[in-house]
Parts: sequence; structure tokens; C-alpha cells
Amino acid sequence: FIFSDLRNGHTTIHSWDIIKTTERQKSICLALLKLRRSKKYGEKDGHPVAFSAFLEIIPDLKIEELNQLVSLGICWQTQQGKYEFINSKNMTGINGIYRIILPTADIIPTLTATGAKDYIATISITATHPQEYKQLFLKKIYKPKKFREITPQDARKLQGFPDNFIYHPQPAIAKKQFGNAVPVPVVEAVARNLLEIILPN
Repeated sequence: FIFSDLRNGHTTIHSWDIIKTTERQKSICLALLKLRRSKKYGEKDGHPVAFSAFLEIIPDLKIEELNQLVSLGICWQTQQGKYEFINSKNMTGINGIYRIILPTADIIPTLTATGAKDYIATISITATHPQEYKQLFLKKIYKPKKFREITPQDARKLQGFPDNFIYHPQPAIAKKQFGNAVPVPVVEAVARNLLEIILPN
């Protein structure tokens, strides 16, 4: 699950999913998510959005409704009177969390040397419908804090280093080293495939 107000999908957690918001407020947030990336309203990708732009999607929107989102800490208002998400950078995540990876995940996101705020859930969940999956995640994993930070030992395993590999004793430095590393099994697989092409039987 990715904690971001800049993306959308059944495994994306937004700030308006975490705090109590109405369906109307959620729809306004999704409108901002869409509008802030539109080239129609500015050259930049991810620019603040004017009230008039919202009216093209939500004609009955009141300025007070946008100001409610400001008071909830979801948005802020620029000096030009436009609106933007407070959490406007992906890697910063929300409430100190960027990603929570389920222990049953088949694919693990790229580890970075900058130390993205990544965690591993300590329990698994299953659901048949995407919305149910998201709600179950919030109820069973996020709210009761059933997750932990990725350790250097986790990073070592994820990067394919052997169990006897000695890494730096300071966790922050060790995680930086593993984040800068190339996954050993991936390099091996690429090398084997290249050798089969270069040196056919």
C-alpha cells in the first residue's frame, strides 16, 4: 500500500482515507487529484488549482467546502488563492509512512539509499473486492499499527545478499548501503541470459 495524495488506486491510501471525511469531501479531493495534473490549467505537472477550475467538474461546489479541506489539514491555499495538497511529494508519504508492504507480496518495491519511509506489515489480509481490501488494510494493519520498519536484515535478504554477508553495524548506514546496491540474483539472471545469447551451445 502506498501512502500518497498524488496517486490513486485500490492500494493507495490518501490523507482523506485516514481521517474522518464525507463522501462529498472525498470527491472534492479526487477532483483536485485530477485537476492538478491537467495541462489545461498550467504548464507544470502538479500545480495548485483555482476555485474556478473545480467548478468545471463540480458545478455546485462552494468555496467553504475547499476551506473545510484546508482546516482538516488535507489542502492548503496559496497566496494566489489556489488549492494544493499538503502532502504534495510522493516520497514523504503521509504521517511518516510512504509504503507498507504486505508479507505475502510477490514483488517488493525498489529499496533506495535515501531511506524511503517503507514498512512491512506483520499480518496478512485477503479480500475479494478492491474497496474491501483497502478498508480491511486500514482497519487491521494501519490503525492498530501492525507494521514495522524495514531492517538492515530485511534489506540484505531483499537484495539477495547471503546470510553471512557482513554489513555496517549502524542501521541507517547499512540500509543506505543496501539501497545503493544492485540485487545479486537479478545481476546473476541477467548475466546468465546474456551468456546464453553470446555463447550459444
